Amino acid sequence: MESSNEEINNNFENTSKVIISEKNKDLSNGLINETIDEKHEEEPQQKLSKNALKKLLRQQKWEETREARKTALKEKDRRKKEEKRKAKKLGLSQPPPKKPKVEPIPSDIKVVIDLSFDELMTDVEISSLTSQLSRCYSANRSATRPVNLYFTSCGGRVQERFNTKLQNYVNWKNVIFESRPYLDCFNKEELIYLTADSNDCIQELDEQKIYIIGGLSICYNKSQEDNIASAQLPIGNYVQLSTRKVLAVNHVFEILIRWLEYKDWEKAFLEVIPQRPNSQYDNETL
Repeated sequence: MESSNEEINNNFENTSKVIISEKNKDLSNGLINETIDEKHEEEPQQKLSKNALKKLLRQQKWEETREARKTALKEKDRRKKEEKRKAKKLGLSQPPPKKPKVEPIPSDIKVVIDLSFDELMTDVEISSLTSQLSRCYSANRSATRPVNLYFTSCGGRVQERFNTKLQNYVNWKNVIFESRPYLDCFNKEELIYLTADSNDCIQELDEQKIYIIGGLSICYNKSQEDNIASAQLPIGNYVQLSTRKVLAVNHVFEILIRWLEYKDWEKAFLEVIPQRPNSQYDNETL
């Protein structure tokens, strides 16, 4: 009987050892798995360089302080407004003086923009030209020495675009839309066609003359056909262009009204076409 009990006890101890051993094995495997998981989690960070880690930390800090920065900026703006209000109340702050309004002095000079090239221009060129005409009107309206502005031979696609895209032109002041060519409107002896191909160069504007700006670079040929004088602006003496001396209609017009204001070609040129490396300008006319 004692032998039987001893045998049962031995079997129980062996079974307990097996169970404990299995538990230890499971615990060991769990610890190993946790270690492996932690290792896997650490691997991406271990692969980052020091600079990358610093950048990541800076980004995290930036995100964490976002709300604090917004609050600080709002408080700073509030303090500034409060200081300005107090200074104004105590008479310590005065508003900046308004610039004196300069009353324009109209010039007797007439400037004609020749629109007789409609059939030779593409739709893109027509669109560009009408935009340039709008800029001419705006520049003349704000000029200190506005000129008498004429659009001659106005019709065709130019007129159509005005009627459809620039309908407010009907309210333009101090500009005359003339369907007739310039030869039917003015004395031929008073006309000077501005073109970069002319051999003559004007040194100042003559209020007894009428200056024509054409819409295409064939202006010199047009002046020869109509047997009228031509001249170019002295642009080469003051400004270095990377390409042929050809400017857009509105650039030429703005140069003329700037010269009337300053009586200084260099100042007029540089204000309209400031020097920039490889600068490009709209195509057609000088």
